[in-house]
Amino acid sequence: MIWTKKIKAGALQLVLFVGTIIALLLLSFVLLSYSHKLFHKKTDILVSLIQATDVGMEDSFSSPMRINESLELTTTDELGIRIRVHKSYWGLLEKRQVKANKGKMSFEKIALVGNANPERPALYLRDNQRPLVLVGKTRITGTAHLPERGIKTGNIRGHSYRAPRLIYGDKKRSQKQLPPLDPEVEQQIARLTAPHFEPVGEDLFLKPGMVLKNSFKEPTKILRGTHLQLEQVQLSGNIIVWATERIMVDASATLRDVILIAPKIDIGDFTEGNFQALASKSIKIGKGCRLAYPSVLLVSEKNKPDIDLKDKAANILIGPNADIRGTVIYKSKSEKAHPYKPHIKIETNATVTGMIHCSDNLELKGNVAGSVTTAGFIALENGSSYQNHLYNGSINSRLLPFEYAGIPYQNGPLNQVSQWLY
Repeated sequence: MIWTKKIKAGALQLVLFVGTIIALLLLSFVLLSYSHKLFHKKTDILVSLIQATDVGMEDSFSSPMRINESLELTTTDELGIRIRVHKSYWGLLEKRQVKANKGKMSFEKIALVGNANPERPALYLRDNQRPLVLVGKTRITGTAHLPERGIKTGNIRGHSYRAPRLIYGDKKRSQKQLPPLDPEVEQQIARLTAPHFEPVGEDLFLKPGMVLKNSFKEPTKILRGTHLQLEQVQLSGNIIVWATERIMVDASATLRDVILIAPKIDIGDFTEGNFQALASKSIKIGKGCRLAYPSVLLVSEKNKPDIDLKDKAANILIGPNADIRGTVIYKSKSEKAHPYKPHIKIETNATVTGMIHCSDNLELKGNVAGSVTTAGFIALENGSSYQNHLYNGSINSRLLPFEYAGIPYQNGPLNQVSQWLY
């Protein structure tokens, strides 16, 4: 005899519900496994893209590139990532933008690059048919390129040079012309300090308490005016501050990676920041200022200056106890410089870590951890001007950090990143 028993509909619903739950769990597991594999694959591609941008940057150093030119590269692995390197300038510093693409995925890096020559000399003094005269506590450490008439000791106000050696390093012969800067850098100097130059970008109004940060992947923002006072503001990134007369920076201002352009630029005492200051007449750096690497100070006089023998004010003045890390440049088109004034003056206990290039007279009372290239030295003491005298100044190229990548001279390679941008 066969016994039959009816199954309640609720039990069937329970079986279907449990089966559905099991099916959903299995499907979720399959999707999770697939997503996990896809995530790992995308992560591997992203890592490869990041590595490709580094490779593209390094490879571009060995490939000659002109300004606003792009270089196309492709990786040799199975991914075949396409790399594009674009060259431009941010002020006087060369900027390279690297972008790696694989399908719809991409990664981009932007950096300032420069020359990191480990054999950078301590001193290159143009042969002006005068010997270099060392006085007081002066010390030159590293290779020195000197005039044919060489180097000797001297005396100012009863202070003579007493060290046992004149040069703590090798001596080489200098020429009658200074080594020229890279031609594209010269073009940038001429363009940015031209009388009728105006920057291109999105104009903004300077406001008290302004806080502005602009990525280098965005269009440049411009703050314009006749006389601009930067006080209680925070500016960083792709920003140009441009004035027709003067820019004054107070210690309460915070500037990072911006460019200042005006005929005259005054940096107040104890200001800290990192920026490029480009002027056509003068730059004054107050006492105790701290300008981080890779800052740039440039004065490029376009018109032939009137030689006023009473005017002995320096075109670039770096005040006592200031600390400048980067590049300081003075250039003049005048073939005959003022014979009795310094064009760059570095006060007592001030330090420049990096490079100084002066087409005329340099008065060095402070310290240079790096390289000096100048047409001549001058010392102003008791109303007298001592030509080609180096008094109590110190130059030591061996103290220049390995990471320093400065503005290149002609035929000098770009071989190191000086700063990654954002």
